[in-house]
Amino acid sequence: MVLLGLLFTGASQAQFLEGDYMPFGLGYAFQTVKDAALSPVSYSGNLGLIQSGYYFQDEKWLSQLDISGFGGFQYPDVNPENNPNRTTLFAGRAHYSLSYKLGEVQQWALLAGILSHNVWDYREVRLYSNSEANFNGMFAAGVQLTAQKQFNWFGDTFGVQYGLGLPIGCYYMRPGYVKPFFADEIAARDLAFWGDYFALDSRTDLYWQVSQSNWLKLTYQWEYTQLDISNKIQTATHLLSVSTIFKF
Repeated sequence: MVLLGLLFTGASQAQFLEGDYMPFGLGYAFQTVKDAALSPVSYSGNLGLIQSGYYFQDEKWLSQLDISGFGGFQYPDVNPENNPNRTTLFAGRAHYSLSYKLGEVQQWALLAGILSHNVWDYREVRLYSNSEANFNGMFAAGVQLTAQKQFNWFGDTFGVQYGLGLPIGCYYMRPGYVKPFFADEIAARDLAFWGDYFALDSRTDLYWQVSQSNWLKLTYQWEYTQLDISNKIQTATHLLSVSTIFKF
């Protein structure tokens, strides 16, 4: 208890967001997917990204909703010059976390809470008539860990935040082994947990205060999901965006 008291010391500069905020951002994404329902080889592509959401923070609680959509073309990573196939990707993400402030260490605010991590990828496949629709839906819950700190540099106020999301189980929607739909319904739907399912969401945000209540935010996010049942799929996504953060 004494050690914990020494670690969690009061530091007024740890928290930098206070109140209600709405972000809006544009950016770039790069995704690689290896899906047994799509192809024996992986597909990759450069994608356009748009984001919005809602943030709230007070002295103890941090609530963050991030909604993003991205899309573009993905091509086979093996022998792409001789493989004319490609996919058109339409993807959506909805991530929500509610975290409680545990304390402060060296002017870093440390928070932990719950996470809702929702993934939807839909692909139109150029050449495969029997599987022209390929999709991946994972609606997961887990644990969120967050650290944030405010600092001043050349007279301006900045903030940095790192969040690590660890989903532990999901409800998935996947194509069947022969066709994506069975009797006009999604062929494979069920629950999956660690062992059959693994996901990781790492996010780093750099905030720059441009006025009394508004910020600019640079975000780098790396997301990985893997489902080992019902046509194994592995997806790694890099996302880089710039957002304006409006207080209201």
